[in-house]
Amino acid sequence: MDIFPWNNNFNTGIAEINEQHKVLVELLNRLANHLGNDPDIELLDKTFRDLAEYAVHHFRSEELIWERYYPADSCLKAHKETHKSFLSKVLELKAKEATQPIEEVIEEVLSFLTHWLAFHILDSDMRMSIAV
Repeated sequence: MDIFPWNNNFNTGIAEINEQHKVLVELLNRLANHLGNDPDIELLDKTFRDLAEYAVHHFRSEELIWERYYPADSCLKAHKETHKSFLSKVLELKAKEATQPIEEVIEEVLSFLTHWLAFHILDSDMRMSIAV
């Protein structure tokens, strides 16, 4: 069961970005499924790492596309700051593993990621793709 089902409303009009968003959504859903099915801590941690690493890859790809069209635009700067804040929040949440049960941490991560992905794709990325 997907907690964040992909649909065509998330299409930005840029195939490379759409494919990367689909991977992020799939990884998020995989993380949720692992959590819901008698969680294996090592598998949860690996999936979480895969998701974080792929997000970094996606952000770099996305920023290169935006820089190609609008290298000095203030929206690009804000977009990059959003990416930095995302990574900071993920690291902050991940650090909670030392003091909280992993299942609670992953649930908080899932909540954050679901909200963040929907907002980022439908608002920020959509506005940038329209400009491009």
